[in-house]
Amino acid sequence: MNATPGRERCPRCERPRSSCYCAQLHPVANRWPVWICQHPAESRHALGTARIAALGLEHSVMMPCTGAANPSLFPDSPITPALIYPGEAAKPIEELQAQTERPLLFLDATWRKSHRMLMESPWLQSLPRYALENRATSRYRIRRASRPDALSTLEAIVETLGVVEGDAQRYAPLLAVMDHLIDQQIAHMGTEVYARNYRKG
Repeated sequence: MNATPGRERCPRCERPRSSCYCAQLHPVANRWPVWICQHPAESRHALGTARIAALGLEHSVMMPCTGAANPSLFPDSPITPALIYPGEAAKPIEELQAQTERPLLFLDATWRKSHRMLMESPWLQSLPRYALENRATSRYRIRRASRPDALSTLEAIVETLGVVEGDAQRYAPLLAVMDHLIDQQIAHMGTEVYARNYRKG
């Protein structure tokens, strides 16, 4: 039996055909490569934002990290990647501005799972670590965050590229795609359900 049109999925963005966003994506040529190490659980989230970054950035790689992350998962690089992850050992992201362009590595997972990914990987622990400071409030309105300063993976990538490349507006269209998907999801669930489960106040 053939699937109904609403259930068919786009092989590229993996969204239902009715909410495919590929036509809205116009890939941006980022100067700093982006590497995304994705926890397996994130690939099952309907509104995972990392895929928007992987499809919307010309120089990006997203790999599933099912075990301890290691460099063999990613392209060869003559320059050590920078891990973008908060913590006491992390330096301000602004310090990267004066450095040679290098891959920026992001962990796509919840805080708890990303911490476990870090602890299980000697390679990740060995990387120079940088963190965003004075972050903007997240626009990701349909997931409860464990931290008030939490950003979605896409937001963290866009904000980081904006800092290191000095042009935040270049990547704003990627956030617009995320906003559109969130609006669709809220409309689908209904405003009452959304207000009861996600809206603060």
